[in-house]
Amino acid sequence: MSLLTLVLIALSAPVLAAVGYFFWVVKISSAPTKGALIDRAARPKTALLVIDVQEDFTRNGPKPYPDEKRAQAIDRINRDIEAARQAGEDVIFIKQVFRHWPAILAMKLLMGGIGTPGRKGLAFDRDLNVGDAPVFEKPIGDAFYNPELVAYLAQRTIGHLRLTGLDACQCVQFTARGAMNRGYSVDIVEPALLTVTPEKWPSIRTALTDLGAVIQTA
Repeated sequence: MSLLTLVLIALSAPVLAAVGYFFWVVKISSAPTKGALIDRAARPKTALLVIDVQEDFTRNGPKPYPDEKRAQAIDRINRDIEAARQAGEDVIFIKQVFRHWPAILAMKLLMGGIGTPGRKGLAFDRDLNVGDAPVFEKPIGDAFYNPELVAYLAQRTIGHLRLTGLDACQCVQFTARGAMNRGYSVDIVEPALLTVTPEKWPSIRTALTDLGAVIQTA
């Protein structure tokens, strides 16, 4: 093998690695995760998940939600938080922070950098009643990508999840699918959802119910 060939191989290896990493990030970002099935009989508890209700997504993005819709959804989430706490159920907050460089680059080029590390907008929405609830970060749509969330749910013997937050057609959907892939029962609280693509929600809603999710409409 010639010296020139060796040099070309050495120079191309980082490029190929970067391209491979890019496509890996695209793949994991657009699909739910999979994991070991839980024993539902040993998981009697319920938890409310509040997904990605952060200032960058509720107020700061290029497509901020209308004030009325945002207020209605957050009011419903807050009422569900209070009801869950009164019932002794866990309330868990999920926070989106893009960590993979292809996602960070895309968000900075196309979306003004929302959701990327170091931004004040990563904070939960100012109207959200977070309290001292546990917070789990995720870099992709499905919250189950974070093993600390998986471990917490196991420790707390939680087998039933009620999902609220945003975006209904992205992170809520992928988290619901990731949960059902593991055997959790899933309710989706429709009045407590936000999405920037409401036209896509009906078909996604149908697909989720076909998989076993329960859509709570009131």
